[in-house]
Amino acid sequence: MSLEWAETIAVFVAALAVYVRANVVARRPVDPFRPRWIPPVPLMGVAAVVAILALAHMISLATGTPFKGGGP
Repeated sequence: MSLEWAETIAVFVAALAVYVRANVVARRPVDPFRPRWIPPVPLMGVAAVVAILALAHMISLATGTPFKGGGP
């Protein structure tokens, strides 16, 4: 396994871990005396985008061609 694979898998796993942790925090009841410093829902969105980009990079590493969108 090359270093690019290891880095991409590490980023993918970290993004999934952040998403799962933010999901757990979002499901807990809100304590009015302890406000949340980082809102979990936007954090889940950012983690999902990072995970999708890492997955697209893994596809391009596996196929050997750059992953392109469906644009013209």
